[in-house]
Amino acid sequence: MLVCPLDCWDICQMSKQGNKFIPSKNGITNGYLCYKLNNYFKFQKYNPKYNLDEIEEVLKSTTPNKVLFLKGSGNLGIMQNITKLFFEKFGATFAIGSSCDGKGEEGIIKAIGDTPILTTDKLKKAKNIIIWGRNPYITNTHLIPFLKNKKIITIDVRYTETAKNSDVFYQIKPNTDIFLAKYLITKNKEYLKITGLTQVDELEAILDKSIILLGLGVAKNSYGDKTTHTIYALNRPTAFLGNSGADLNIPFNIIHKNSMPLFEIDWKQIDVVFIQGANPLVSLPSFKIPDEKKVIVFGKYLDETAKRADIFIPTKDFYAKNDIRSSYFHEFVFKNEKIEDDYGISEYEFTKEMFKRFGFDGLLDEKEYIDMIYKEKREINYPTKKVEYIDFKVDYKDSIYLVTAKNKTSLNSQFKRDKFAYMCDYEGKAILKTKIGSIEVDIKKDITLPKNVVFMYSGSGVNKIISSSGKNATYSEEVEICKI
Repeated sequence: MLVCPLDCWDICQMSKQGNKFIPSKNGITNGYLCYKLNNYFKFQKYNPKYNLDEIEEVLKSTTPNKVLFLKGSGNLGIMQNITKLFFEKFGATFAIGSSCDGKGEEGIIKAIGDTPILTTDKLKKAKNIIIWGRNPYITNTHLIPFLKNKKIITIDVRYTETAKNSDVFYQIKPNTDIFLAKYLITKNKEYLKITGLTQVDELEAILDKSIILLGLGVAKNSYGDKTTHTIYALNRPTAFLGNSGADLNIPFNIIHKNSMPLFEIDWKQIDVVFIQGANPLVSLPSFKIPDEKKVIVFGKYLDETAKRADIFIPTKDFYAKNDIRSSYFHEFVFKNEKIEDDYGISEYEFTKEMFKRFGFDGLLDEKEYIDMIYKEKREINYPTKKVEYIDFKVDYKDSIYLVTAKNKTSLNSQFKRDKFAYMCDYEGKAILKTKIGSIEVDIKKDITLPKNVVFMYSGSGVNKIISSSGKNATYSEEVEICKI
């Protein structure tokens, strides 16, 4: 059985017949595959010749802590993290942080100590579900059967596919989620007024008998940690982007001797950057690599970062290697079984070869790692700690904001991207300006958007004008629209 390698809430199971995937009709997959998997073989992969002698030569000629190891932070298969064992022994510097859930996760960990999932039995038993800043009809389709025959209230900036399939939809102003949570706790109407809503009667009526499915949308600003902390102070069973490694023995989760915050890299201290499973030149906010730095990319696609690379190492496709996948949204764990070979090199094979070339010991057999990590079902205990309300002060400005989200045809910068911007009252070319910089875009009209929103999908180039700092920050930006 094959298991989907893509970074999303779900885990599809499938078999392969030629250049086509056949979905499993059992379990979470339930006979459904997303657009990306149904079109997987239409997207061109990079099949270059590669020479590990070059990698060895570059690394041996570079002071170890001047090598920066940067890996995509998504849930793409646990065995892909094994390369960290080599680079830690080598003495590299690790880029630590996330462009995705880090800011929201920070607030939740402070509130309850972890970011737990809500197990499927809790989802099945729930009668009322509040979906807040999350769009499972696009990003988490295997959750949809759990929503049937329940009262569904959606809170979002956009009128999403999930909003269309809800009993009640509350459209709030961008970055005002914290004020809605404050209102639900304090009943102070001034907080509700900031959100742009006049009443939330249906929400208040079911709140105490609901579970909350929280999305990344609530935390995409400088105070996203305060927002998630405040929402968890509602003291309802709540699921953010769950800890996919919970209750698993993962030997690659190590505290590194040398590290730098992902968004505060001191390039003066770096000579070589090794990038694995990521396209940071598109996916990371305001990320640039100085021209004089040597770049090694270990990946699959000839994307913008791969084109910048001095050396490219193609990784094997997921059906050509063994791996383990767990989920952001449910408690089950799946093995991926190698069914054929291809031109690249797996993460385990690369690590084994580097251990050999550098004379390192201690690497176990691949099967030993898989047996060490794998279990069919994770035991998830949702914390019972009561979260005390803290009246966080935030500097909110009622302005026009740039809003981003995932698209069903792309995965950040992979697959079929939508490069348009969307506004409710304008169509044509424009320059979008933020404090970071500016980009020229083609704008399409979407009358469902609020007037104070410019919307773009991730992977569209929008991250060039979004700011970040530290380890885990991705900020929504005030934006100025200059029509052309």
